[in-house]
Amino acid sequence: MRIAIVGPGIMPIPPTGWGAVEILIWDSKVALEKLGHQVKIVNTESPTEIIKKINAFRPDFVHIQYDDFIEMYPYVQYPCAITSHFGYLEQPDRWDYYGDRIAKPFGRIKPNVFCLSAGIKDTYMKQLDIPEERLFVTPNGVDFDIFEYTDEPKHADASIYLAKIDYRKRQFMFQSIKSLFYAGNNADPRFDTSNNYLGEWSKEQLYEELTDYGNLVLLSDGEAHSLVIMEAFAAGLGVVISEYARANLDLDKKFITLIPEKKIKDIDYVEGQIIRNREYSIKHRDEIREHAKQFEWKSVLRKYYLPSIQKLIAEKPKIDLPLYSGDKNKAAYKLKNFGPLYY
Repeated sequence: MRIAIVGPGIMPIPPTGWGAVEILIWDSKVALEKLGHQVKIVNTESPTEIIKKINAFRPDFVHIQYDDFIEMYPYVQYPCAITSHFGYLEQPDRWDYYGDRIAKPFGRIKPNVFCLSAGIKDTYMKQLDIPEERLFVTPNGVDFDIFEYTDEPKHADASIYLAKIDYRKRQFMFQSIKSLFYAGNNADPRFDTSNNYLGEWSKEQLYEELTDYGNLVLLSDGEAHSLVIMEAFAAGLGVVISEYARANLDLDKKFITLIPEKKIKDIDYVEGQIIRNREYSIKHRDEIREHAKQFEWKSVLRKYYLPSIQKLIAEKPKIDLPLYSGDKNKAAYKLKNFGPLYY
């Protein structure tokens, strides 16, 4: 198949540093090509250019990996789906600007959506009244083989919180935990960079050094399907997570520890759980590494992604612009930067 993947156009793909969506797009492209498919990444902020490049490629399927482009969706002539990576997608009470700018157009247009979890699918059905037949659960994957792995981590007595340091990730709350270290670009003025801060890691550091820690901590107050958890598994690390980071995880696994939200401010409790998880995880690295294989990109693509694409391609393609019927010039004017329609 010929598959076009539309990126946000904000940073290069692949990224040189931070950029989880960009990493996911690149790694999925590489895995799809290994499976024999042709993939073109379209990565620009201009909707007009996106449509032009899609049409020039003439794909069998288009995957828009950025929910800000929802208004562009009806202008794609090919079988298409869109994915949101918004961290608060399952918490409508926290949508704020997202509700008017993104959620309402989703509910109005009712696109095909590749949902990162069953919980997100349920949100689209209940909150935005999108029909179930337009919703497909397609989790993220990880490039399993790129991560170094060791049975004897250099920092066995340390845990790592690897993520962009911001309000949603809540790193500043846990800086009194002496064995917890932080890596990521800092965008939170509350965070003390003099306390266990490792700086922003390059991709090479991520792939080579993650395995050197005892376990990974992710206690965000909102997540979709976190890439870093799968990266931790690939490197042999157990994880300590918040309730909001549980998507697609088997909580019966002893190397996965969930901190209830009602206990999130009990730092002594959180620290004790981190230490217990770390001690268990270090002894069961082979089990964790084996568990990670289910998240390997080729497995995810075969099980979820490609069957969803094939189902959409099998449906009779239809070009339907019910919201923009009438004069095509007026219809085009409704979307900034689009110019004439490509029909």
